[in-house]
Amino acid sequence: MDTNNSPLSRRGFLKGVGVGVGGCALGASLTHPLEALGQSAADSLEKIPMEVRWKVASSTGVSNSVRFWKYRYDTEGQEQYMGKQKAGSQAAGARLTGLADSLGLAGNDAKSIVEKWSTLLPLWSGPSQKYEIVEATAEKARVQCTNCAYWNAMQQMKITDDLCSAGSQYMFDGFAKATNPKMTSTLVKAKPRGDSVCEWDLKLEA
Repeated sequence: MDTNNSPLSRRGFLKGVGVGVGGCALGASLTHPLEALGQSAADSLEKIPMEVRWKVASSTGVSNSVRFWKYRYDTEGQEQYMGKQKAGSQAAGARLTGLADSLGLAGNDAKSIVEKWSTLLPLWSGPSQKYEIVEATAEKARVQCTNCAYWNAMQQMKITDDLCSAGSQYMFDGFAKATNPKMTSTLVKAKPRGDSVCEWDLKLEA
């Protein structure tokens, strides 16, 4: 048998494979030029600064949260919505202590609590979430949110309902008490109530 002339000859088979592989490579270079040059999607992502990636991801999460809050507020009514915000936010604040522990953020005095709060909240709210510690001792501390991603999103969506002050109050309270049961926290200022900042007072009970 003449293998050179056979349609299934080794030479013909290899030639066909070579043409096919070349065609696939050309197609890949046209549809996925970066991958064709040996550059993966992860490599491309590295070109985007981390703060930009963080901002894009967090802004999507913030906007979706605000839309969900508004939906619940409209369907459940203010009283029921606020009640659920209180219970859910206190529980979420308590769970947040686990994240603080996993990141090595230690301490259970007032100063440590506001420092941890100011560090943890922007992790999912994004770099636009800004906090300022006004006062901080072991027994007493005061922290302000000077720029809130959620409040900004509500303004952009033209939402006038108070969707967040209950959550802000009870989430911080849950976090503080789970860190140290002797701490008492109070939301003394809130943007939805007309203040220029949101502000929490934290005190060690006598």
